[in-house]
Parts: sequence; C-alpha cells; structure tokens
Amino acid sequence: MLRELDSQFESALAPIAYAPVAVLSVGYPKNSIRHSLDGFGFLVPRSSGFRILGTVWNSSLFPNRAPEGHVLLTSFVGGATDPSALSLPESEIVSTVHGELASVLGISQPPTFSHVQAWRRAIPQYNLGHTQHLRRLAKMQSKYPSIHLTGNYLRGPALGACIEQALTVVQEAVKKDRAT
Repeated sequence: MLRELDSQFESALAPIAYAPVAVLSVGYPKNSIRHSLDGFGFLVPRSSGFRILGTVWNSSLFPNRAPEGHVLLTSFVGGATDPSALSLPESEIVSTVHGELASVLGISQPPTFSHVQAWRRAIPQYNLGHTQHLRRLAKMQSKYPSIHLTGNYLRGPALGACIEQALTVVQEAVKKDRAT
C-alpha cells in the first residue's frame, strides 16, 4: 500500500518543473570591500548580462555570520534563464561570481572562503498546466486525509511563504485531529 501511495504522489509531483540554482557563499576581509554593505543585498536584472541572480549580505543581516573583520555574502546563479550555470566547474562559478561581485561592490581581493551548493530542482516554475497539477494533487490528497502536503511548488518559493504555508497545514492537521 505504501509503495503504491508513493508511486501515486511521485507521478503527480514529477511534472512540476523546477529551475536549477547554484548557491555560492563567499567570505572576504571587510577592508577589501569598498561598499558599506549596509542593507540586505541586491537583485540583478537579466538585462545586466551578469550570471548572478542576486546576493544577500548575510553578515550585515545576522550577527556572527563571519569572523570579526570579515563578511559573508551569498550569491545565486542559474535559474530558468541560465540553467547551464550548474554545468560549470565549481572553480568557474566562484571565479565568475567573484568577478561580478568585485565590479559591483568594489572588492579588491579574492575570497578567503567559498562554498558552492548546487540545487538541480530549486525554484518551481509555475508554467502552463501547473494549476492542473495542483488540482490533481489536491484530489489525490483528499483520498488520504492524514496526508498533508506543503512545499515551494504550492504557493511560492520564498522561505517566508513556505513557513507560512507549513504553519497553516499544521494548524489544519491539529484541527482535524481534535475533531476526530
């Protein structure tokens, strides 16, 4: 029964398209960056010709994300408009992102730290037919009232949207449980 259930949900979820994203975390000495890094970070329009989709200034947002005198930045490359970015060697991703960050932020040294994490199925694409996939999932789910689904493919890929959605699902599950 469980294997059949897995197969049903797997076949319903499989057609949902996702764009790949590589997440690059880099560390720099703070004194090697001309920009103040006051703020959240930045997004990059596709028309810029950069591979970076955006960068978050982690150490500006959260204390103790980098050693004293250093900064931690997280950049994203790939996405639906540049899926081939994930085919690049990690060293080339680091080099490309560093070059783009250096030109935007005035960075004078290479990173002292870097880590690349590739996500092949990162950002759900709400293509034509996505609503039908969700309807099929909802119909299947209605047959199994103890199964609750949540995820970035439902109501948005942003972390906040996923957390909000998960909390709603938990509240609904608790409500159902109390009713029985």
